[in-house]
Parts: sequence; structure tokens; C-alpha cells
Amino acid sequence: MPINKKIKNATPTTYNGIKFRSKLEAEVAKVFDAEGVAYQYEPFKVDLVPSFKYLGETIRSWTYTPDFVIFNNIIVEVKGYANDAWPLKKKMILKHIVDEGYKFEFYEVRSKTQAINLIKKLKKEEQ
Repeated sequence: MPINKKIKNATPTTYNGIKFRSKLEAEVAKVFDAEGVAYQYEPFKVDLVPSFKYLGETIRSWTYTPDFVIFNNIIVEVKGYANDAWPLKKKMILKHIVDEGYKFEFYEVRSKTQAINLIKKLKKEEQ
């Protein structure tokens, strides 16, 4: 279930009745549909760092919501513009996957073409 947090420099876009946070996410969903790949959009949220108190101040949690889950165990994160925080957050996400023993594979796509190539690669590996 999508949440209403704004992504910097992104234009929210509705496609197939789903409100995506960016045009690129909607384009990736169109790729999945064209390739016959079922997907879940923002299916869950995890705490990478839980909230805590420091000197009486509550520090909010640092969460992660995957953009898409396909084939039940593949996370596809759609990234447009790079930002300084993403490399650290990506490491935290991957560490969380390992530490929790999740069977997810994690992929990052930055364009429609990369999404198409990822699906081709995954379908080829499936055979």
C-alpha cells in the first residue's frame, strides 16, 4: 500500500489505478505489465534502524519500503536521481536482508531500459 511521502524531483503518476511516487516507477510498472510479470507495489515496510531516545529526544526510525516485489522474492528498487544518502541506505537494506535471513534478491534500476533488461535476465535464468 503506497504511502504519501514525496520524492524529491519526482512527479507522482497514476497508472492502472495505482498512485506511483514517480513517473519512472509508473514506467517500470508498465514494463512489468508488458512482460507479463506480476508485481506488488510498496508491499511492506521495515525498520532499518528503530526509533530511540537520545537525551530525552525521540529519534525517529529509519525505514525502507521496497518499490516493487516480483516473482515473490525479488525486490526492484527504482532510482532516478542519485542522492548522498542512498549508498548508505542501500548498504543498510542489504545488511537487513542478510541479517534477517530473507530470501530476497535486490536489484536497482534507473531507467525503463534497465527494467526491461532485468526482466529478460530473470526470465532467462528461470528457464
